[in-house]
Amino acid sequence: MKGVLVLLVLAVVVLSGSTLGGVIGNTDKEVRAIADPLLDNILEGMKTKDYTKYQRDFDKTMKEYESKEAFLKSNKQIELLMGSYESRKYLGFLKKSDMTIVLWKGTFDNTQDDVLIKLVISKRKDKYLVTGLWFQ
Repeated sequence: MKGVLVLLVLAVVVLSGSTLGGVIGNTDKEVRAIADPLLDNILEGMKTKDYTKYQRDFDKTMKEYESKEAFLKSNKQIELLMGSYESRKYLGFLKKSDMTIVLWKGTFDNTQDDVLIKLVISKRKDKYLVTGLWFQ
């Protein structure tokens, strides 16, 4: 990474109207109860290269954007630049329109730099869906 900000955008956030979704909680405890398992699935899918597990909680747009081929390519880039995921520390969340942005400081084994993990989640009907994902 050597002084250069490396941004790996794994997916785009779809800014939608208020009729499409809602925030996922009002406290850290509420948000983490939903966000941590979603991120665990994503990270486990990345580790095992299991696309089905990785994209299980993505919304329709994310699934269209992050095809299996795009997933394999992104995963390879992350492994080359940052290495394997080791751990994370919860930083907090933001409410933005109809979605919740959850932030963690991640550590990976091939870099001494902190990695910001940003997960955007929206409640759609009775499901919590990932609408954006970044590692930067």
